[in-house]
Amino acid sequence: MSSLTLAPRGLTWLVLRQRRGAVWTGLAGLFVVVVQLVILRFALLDAVERHDLTGPDPSAGALADFRASYGDVLHYNGLLVQYLPLVVAMIVAGPMVARELESGTYKLAWTQSVTPARWLLAKLAVPAVAVLAGGSLLSAVYTWTWSAVPHELLPGQLWYHSFDMLGPAPVAGALAGIGLGAVAGLLVRRTTGAMAAVLVGYGLLGFALGRLRPRLIPPWTETTPEMPGLAGDDAWRFERGIITRAGERLAEPDCGIGVAPARCLAEHDADRWYLDYHPASHLWPLEWAEAGILLAVAALAGAAALRLVRRPLP
Repeated sequence: MSSLTLAPRGLTWLVLRQRRGAVWTGLAGLFVVVVQLVILRFALLDAVERHDLTGPDPSAGALADFRASYGDVLHYNGLLVQYLPLVVAMIVAGPMVARELESGTYKLAWTQSVTPARWLLAKLAVPAVAVLAGGSLLSAVYTWTWSAVPHELLPGQLWYHSFDMLGPAPVAGALAGIGLGAVAGLLVRRTTGAMAAVLVGYGLLGFALGRLRPRLIPPWTETTPEMPGLAGDDAWRFERGIITRAGERLAEPDCGIGVAPARCLAEHDADRWYLDYHPASHLWPLEWAEAGILLAVAALAGAAALRLVRRPLP
């Protein structure tokens, strides 16, 4: 096997050696969180069974105690998964890319028969493997724990509230974060500035996805002469309004305080109300659709980073 083939492997090993403290810390943290999530799942199941919370008439006191004991614990674990992509992006942007450009240590690697593209790929290989392995495990175990009990027992954990914590979206988001972090580091070339830039950039990406998410797949629509009902307790009801006789939709029309639904229709020359919503069965199609977008962002950002690293650097 030629030295040309071995070069990237050797550089990747060097990156691992440089970051071995962070790698071992991350592995230890992952182990602790995963074990704790497994214990939490069985604790949830045991509490539900002991207090018969899924029965026809659960005790109000037992239900309140259950929510107080487990609601926040499950939520904070979910936040670890939700913000993993942002943490990964900031680490790549600052400590892994911008710091070497800021200090000039990249020049040593580039004078050892290592091309800028291979240097960047080696830098990104470590977080990419960590995300695909550790991030996938963490997201899968959290999703498994989250699904342990009926969600009406923990209303704050309904699927549309927990969307960013579940399934493939956090993993794809972390891969997108790697690409965005590389771009930020190469553009800013200052550790703190690159981390701040990726914080803003990833925040804008999250805002855009949040606005787009309801339309990633076609929603279900309920129309009725009366104001729409709840369309299922676990449905994500994201838009309500009226449809005029000309077929125009008016979301959340201004009808005034205390105006009856029928009178509101008459005031706007409308003949029915509508409600756009996603049932719980849309969770996974929405997850995979958003993951696909994030993977596209990761690919585009990675291509942009490779183009940037080929530019002459001071």
